[in-house]
Amino acid sequence: MSDGKVETPPDQSSAAVSPHASVQQNNPLSRKLNKILDTRLDNDKEMLEALKALSVFFTENSLRTRRNLRGDIERRSLAINQDFAQIFKAVKEELESVSEDVQAMSSCCEEMTNRLKATKEQTQDLIVKTNKLQGEK
Repeated sequence: MSDGKVETPPDQSSAAVSPHASVQQNNPLSRKLNKILDTRLDNDKEMLEALKALSVFFTENSLRTRRNLRGDIERRSLAINQDFAQIFKAVKEELESVSEDVQAMSSCCEEMTNRLKATKEQTQDLIVKTNKLQGEK
């Protein structure tokens, strides 16, 4: 590979047929195309899922749609992310509401506990006197 030529596997007979095979192999587009053609999509689940998702909105194969494909994908990605952020914002607001309710319940429980302690302190003397009188009978 030091001379800039790309070696072809022995099963490709195009090098023997075409006199321009070395020029075609040096062409970046040809290399990319050959790489794509050599890949096995049956085993690549992620690629299959990506192609299925792409086929949903890439219905027309024209020069204009191919040029706009990256922008379309980025716009769809942005829209999905904005939807996610909006939904997540609603969830966050609901969680904050629940947190406020829990804080209010905690304050109420603390207040009731303090009242019970105060009542117990106030009635402690009465309970002691009652027990003392019952013991005298």
